[in-house]
Amino acid sequence: MQRAALSAVCGAARQAPPVRFFRAPPPVLAADKEALLQLRRRTGLPFLQCREALRRCGGDLGQAEAWLEEQAQRQGWSKATEVGGRRTPEGLVGLLREGTAAVMVEVNCETDFVARNAEFQRLVEQVALGTMAHCRAAATPPASCSKHLLQPDELAQLRTEPGGALLSDHLALAIGKLGENLTLRRAAWLRVPEEDGYIAAYAHGWLPARAPVAMGTYGALVACRVTEPRPSVTVLEEVGRKVAQHVVGMAPTAVGTPQDQPQGEAETRLLAQSFLLEPALTVGQFLGARGALAVRDFLRFRCGEETPAREG
Repeated sequence: MQRAALSAVCGAARQAPPVRFFRAPPPVLAADKEALLQLRRRTGLPFLQCREALRRCGGDLGQAEAWLEEQAQRQGWSKATEVGGRRTPEGLVGLLREGTAAVMVEVNCETDFVARNAEFQRLVEQVALGTMAHCRAAATPPASCSKHLLQPDELAQLRTEPGGALLSDHLALAIGKLGENLTLRRAAWLRVPEEDGYIAAYAHGWLPARAPVAMGTYGALVACRVTEPRPSVTVLEEVGRKVAQHVVGMAPTAVGTPQDQPQGEAETRLLAQSFLLEPALTVGQFLGARGALAVRDFLRFRCGEETPAREG
């Protein structure tokens, strides 16, 4: 019996899985922790990926960041193919003014949660900067107001700076980081003469103002001629902002003329509409009384709205 018991014990010992010993990761030094935190802040990627990048690059922060960007870009293009068919009803409108030029862009995402993410807002800013660079390079200062609209395929080929990455690459990078389908919906610019031109801008929504690109779910640009005697910058900003707010709120479809007779609530000509902030006046009457600006043209975007297949 003892021999049988001993045999059973030995058999169990032979069947028991071998004991494995795992090597603990080396302790993270203070300098390594600081580099890890910096890389996390710069890229927004998880700590594990940042640690792996630093390990691969021998602790070099710049090389680690470049490696992570390359990996995220590759994953982003793969992810873009995977999620490309999903709807993108949310997003942001971004506005950027530089002197007598202004651009407005729309970038879409799947959820409101991603629209509130700093990485997505950085993408909107990059699209606005790329559109402004294209505007500056494509057109000389006009003798009168000029307007141009860009479609998604045109937007994708723009760069934020000469020699920089394409916006399509920035888009893929953001898709890889955020995990949602994102789309470059549209962009447009207005330019006015430097001598007497002024462009008013207004972004409406839940996002607080941030420089240099204002963002919201609605946006308006209003191209104007400054009347004589030339008012102060404060007056121009006040009057222009009010008219841009009206464009966002009342959605006119044409400028019209100061002589147009109002057609009631169905009126779609800007200057003949009842002014949003002073309903007793039309927009034309308000501008005539203030004597600061004369409207030449405008643009209005509402995030997610239906648009013609080809605009302008």
